[in-house]
Amino acid sequence: MLSGHPSVAQAAVVVREDQKGDQRLVAYIEPDPDAAVADTDAQLAQWRHLFDDHYAQALDEPFGEDFQHFTTLDDGEPIGVDQLRQWQDAAAADLARLAPRKILEIGVGSGLLLSKLAGEAEEYWGTDLSATAIDRLRTHVEQAGYGERVTLRAQPAHDLSGLPKGTFDTVVLHSVVQYFPSAEYLEQVLTGLLPLLAPGGRLVLGDVRNAETLRILATAQAQAAQPYASHEEIRSAVEQALLAQRELALAPQWFAQWAARHQLAADIRLKAGQAHNALTRHRYEVVLHTEPADVLDVSSAPALVWGRDVTDLAAIGEHTARTERPLRITGIPNARLAEESAAALFAGVHHSEPPTGRPLDPHDVTALARSHGKHAVLTWSGEAPHSFDAVLLPGPRSVSGAFVPSTVAGRIRHNTPALAQAIGPLVAALPDHLRARLPDYMVPAAVVPLSQLPLNPAGKIDRGALPAEHTSTVSSGEPRNSHEEKLCAFFSDLLKLERVGINDDFFALGGHSLLATRLSARIRKAFGADMPLRTIIQYPTVAELAALLLIGSIPGDHADSFGVVLPLNRDPGTGKPPVWFVHGGGGLGWAYFTFAPHVPDRASYALQSRGSNGHDPMAGSVQEMVEDYLAQILKVQPQGPYHLVGWSYGGPIVHALAAALDALGHEVGLVAILDTQPATGTADNGFKQVAGRTQDLYRADIEEVFGKFMNTGNMDDFLDTMSKVGANNLQKMGDFVSPVYRGDVLYFNATLDKTDGQSSYGPEWRPYILGSYEEYDVDATHHDLHMPKPAGQIMKVVARKLAAV
Repeated sequence: MLSGHPSVAQAAVVVREDQKGDQRLVAYIEPDPDAAVADTDAQLAQWRHLFDDHYAQALDEPFGEDFQHFTTLDDGEPIGVDQLRQWQDAAAADLARLAPRKILEIGVGSGLLLSKLAGEAEEYWGTDLSATAIDRLRTHVEQAGYGERVTLRAQPAHDLSGLPKGTFDTVVLHSVVQYFPSAEYLEQVLTGLLPLLAPGGRLVLGDVRNAETLRILATAQAQAAQPYASHEEIRSAVEQALLAQRELALAPQWFAQWAARHQLAADIRLKAGQAHNALTRHRYEVVLHTEPADVLDVSSAPALVWGRDVTDLAAIGEHTARTERPLRITGIPNARLAEESAAALFAGVHHSEPPTGRPLDPHDVTALARSHGKHAVLTWSGEAPHSFDAVLLPGPRSVSGAFVPSTVAGRIRHNTPALAQAIGPLVAALPDHLRARLPDYMVPAAVVPLSQLPLNPAGKIDRGALPAEHTSTVSSGEPRNSHEEKLCAFFSDLLKLERVGINDDFFALGGHSLLATRLSARIRKAFGADMPLRTIIQYPTVAELAALLLIGSIPGDHADSFGVVLPLNRDPGTGKPPVWFVHGGGGLGWAYFTFAPHVPDRASYALQSRGSNGHDPMAGSVQEMVEDYLAQILKVQPQGPYHLVGWSYGGPIVHALAAALDALGHEVGLVAILDTQPATGTADNGFKQVAGRTQDLYRADIEEVFGKFMNTGNMDDFLDTMSKVGANNLQKMGDFVSPVYRGDVLYFNATLDKTDGQSSYGPEWRPYILGSYEEYDVDATHHDLHMPKPAGQIMKVVARKLAAV
């Protein structure tokens, strides 16, 4: 019945028992991409709005240096400006080698290429979807003295009105194809552009996203966001990301076939450059030549197979030195993609054969050929996305036929961005579709969309490989306060989703750098706090952003955010004992907002220092703190077992709390100490050494930390209060001596900043612990343990221990 729905390509229904005794029908569907019809006008309007917002916010960027739009994401980190300048220079150099005189650029944007090429061109025409971009660029062009030779027009790519026919030797679409609503739209645009070319002219498409590496890229992004996730969790995250993909990606084969239909010569190449980033790994260049009299056809060049005929770079060098006619080397493992493709294969996300032999960096092959006075044309392998082909030539030439399409049927040609908006309504409609045709007991409890149903070697659906339930349209976690409600609304509006939960990842749901820029602007307007792109990348969920906004919205409607007991989540009502987190030296427990989502089956609380609200008296001693916190815990949770986690300053506190609870006869289920020493009261103890740290010095430290994420200019009262509390806390801990605890302890060691010759402070705890002691390394510095990745590593262990208690 599901397979018979017009929008479903394939379906499978299985009985799942994810919890013992809870059997349920779960349906898995592969949507039919052809049934997801793009609303071109609506999608162009969305992109126009995005670009207008972006260019309006980037008015101060110098001509030819607005790189914000190109800060694309790969492993969660933005691409550096130095690499983007290299990318810009390489793109301009590739075009300059074609000696263009009359240029038309579709999607001219801020003029990154125009600024490099207009000075040598006779005419330079540019169109763009955004009128804001054109107005801004027109001012820059006039100021640069290019006004007489440059013509700018605000119109979408398919609108070619007012553009002279038979005029341009070069038409450029650089880094804009990904914003087209569909492959059909791209075909419409390219076909319309052909009559504008002069005889012998060419279409140049730069920065085309590769549809064949989408799964590899999505795996890298999923593992960056969830570094300790299982393979099944990674597969689920990849499926969500692929279905939520709103940008157009095309396989090189699409261009090869389109060029053949229009009798054009296709020159398809890897991105040039030494950097390994999202641009060089997953994008490529295309030049489509008309009347290619001076274009060399290398499709029939003799070929050597990597791993059989050629096995290393030196062998390529030998062949290069002897090259007088074109020679192809096929199937070279691409070092740019080696790590990512191996991870995708290992996780079961990608099923192509692993590459044979040692990977090579494409840049090294280019440099080697140049050292012999020769030229290497590098293109994708038609057989495997993680490999590339090299065509060796006596000298630089425009070529056709370097890319050899695969003869295997069923290879992806392009994705379907319209699915991102169609999938939610489809999943919502399918249960009613089934109820009208089947008895209620046959209607699945959940419908899970997958971009592709897994197949076994026989080509049948591999039911054992179907992932755990997930859906990109069902929210994970309801908002707990007005800040989270507003942020959920921002996410939903920008991502065009009906609902978003507080633990949903902005980028996994289809967000990108442009949308993140708009999100940043909305947060600034609504909350008065700066939230730059780098912060949204590091904290991509509503829960994490809301936690940061507590700092920028003081006192706001979170007056209780300074309370001694700070709820970190909403009690799910399972009856499971909560987790208690204890503040660090600054006195606040806000950092634990990144820890709490990892234990969603129970309530979580942070204990915070008295005086953090700026009014209450500060603690007179650590023992006073322990007694105060003990009373607060027992008030909320009268019976054990008690689960305690303390980071840094909080380590000796949770250890002392555990000893106090044990002395009162209460059961302590878990004690986790995060990268800190016991308090010994001696002169050589770390706490004693910093006990005299002044309030001013402490204030400078915390201002530096918070300044990385937001403007601290309007936070003087908050910073002063936190400095007073922090200085007091350190002074009191210098006089405290940790007790002996009879129970067990987990210790987590931050490994990246141990520079004093001591690999861990954990062993110092052994005299203060009579029970078992387990130590775990965390790949982070001490001050970064609250970041999503290390927090996830810590809480995976904690959650496993809690499940066993």
